[in-house]
Amino acid sequence: MRTLRFLLQKEFRQIFRNKSLLPLIFFMPVVQLLVLPLAADYEVKNIHITIVDRDHSTYSQKLVSKIGASGYFRLTDYTMGFDEAFKDMEDDRSDLILEIPPGFERNLVRENQQSLFIAVNAINGVKANLGGAYLNRIIADYNKDICLEWIQTSKFNPSPSIEVTQSNWFNPSMNYRFYMVPGILALLVTMIGAYLCSLNIVREKEVGTIEQINVTPVQKYQFLLGKLIPFWVIGMAIFTIGLFGIAWPVYGIVPAGNLLLLYG
Repeated sequence: MRTLRFLLQKEFRQIFRNKSLLPLIFFMPVVQLLVLPLAADYEVKNIHITIVDRDHSTYSQKLVSKIGASGYFRLTDYTMGFDEAFKDMEDDRSDLILEIPPGFERNLVRENQQSLFIAVNAINGVKANLGGAYLNRIIADYNKDICLEWIQTSKFNPSPSIEVTQSNWFNPSMNYRFYMVPGILALLVTMIGAYLCSLNIVREKEVGTIEQINVTPVQKYQFLLGKLIPFWVIGMAIFTIGLFGIAWPVYGIVPAGNLLLLYG
């Protein structure tokens, strides 16, 4: 234990004397934990859409209102010709084009079906796929609402029905940052505990001090513990700063479990 204590003293002095290593240990994890959860978000919003409405009916206006109220789309233009809408897509002012054909409401009422045309700008593949999926889901919900308006509800329902509902326990609002912040924090602690420890050993080999350690009566386990324990302590400090200094006050993420289990 006496040998291990001297090794730990040497490691802590060596770490805190290295002015290039200290910002990498303390400053970079804080910046990454503040910036990455804001950027690592797979939910795309503000998708620019151009709507070509050739019907101008009540049903087409309901569909346009439903798309605008979803929060995912921003209406760039509302035209009556596809050429104008395609010009918006060529000029990179629009990501999607929705064309509502003439007789949209009439065909829905009389024939119970109607096709819509969707054009997607696939230059940005992720935005195009998500935008198309969002728009298809909105149209499907709109179709369900229209069908419910037409169905006559009966006074008696002899067949029993089972309704299945679901709720997210630890993230009821489905806030994407609640998923990303704990994951990024765990990744940063792992990087500090593993990568910086390896870099410290490589640096000693480059400086030449590891040859001096090899000729001393230091056991292998003492050498490994002397390298692991300081970065383990620093990793716990970064975990504390990230959990109570950033995740809690900045993102409102309060640990719901046992704190001792988290640190363990």
